[in-house]
Amino acid sequence: MARRKGVTRFYRGARRHPKWDLGTPPGQRRGRPGKRARRRRVWPVLLGGAMFLFLFGPNILDAGSLLWRDSKGCTVWMVVDGDTVRMHCPVQGFVSGRLVGFDTPEMNARCPRELGMAVAATYYLRWQLWTAREVVATPRDRDRYDRVLTLMGFDGDLASTRMIRSGLARPYDGGQRRSWCDA
Repeated sequence: MARRKGVTRFYRGARRHPKWDLGTPPGQRRGRPGKRARRRRVWPVLLGGAMFLFLFGPNILDAGSLLWRDSKGCTVWMVVDGDTVRMHCPVQGFVSGRLVGFDTPEMNARCPRELGMAVAATYYLRWQLWTAREVVATPRDRDRYDRVLTLMGFDGDLASTRMIRSGLARPYDGGQRRSWCDA
């Protein structure tokens, strides 16, 4: 039998070439991975880091903004959505606060438009919190979800006025809420 040039014969006990392991998962292959395999390992790390920053980055900045702003009354340390914040009050401790005077779309939306507006309202309120020199959060009563009804102001201007003026909220004084999908 004539042997062809450039063809390696396979028999039991032969030294295995890394390219022959195409059926096994990359983590279990023997030998040093090629340049392409090493490059693929970076993407999960980058995607994980990006996901972490997307999910927790704004909340870290919310808490970090306490360093450069003055707070009177309760101290706001996190924005939940366009009209709900987490704060620390001297008397009640850590509580969830519902901002009074306006209503924004909810994150558990019924339509894509409502979800888009909810995300925009949340980031707009965050931006107002991050850029304010002084934040005044005055606690009032509690609502039916046991959140503290809070009147909030940024640099002498009410949060409700800024949110309504931006077009991401509408006036609300309690009672039945209208749908954001119809508007």
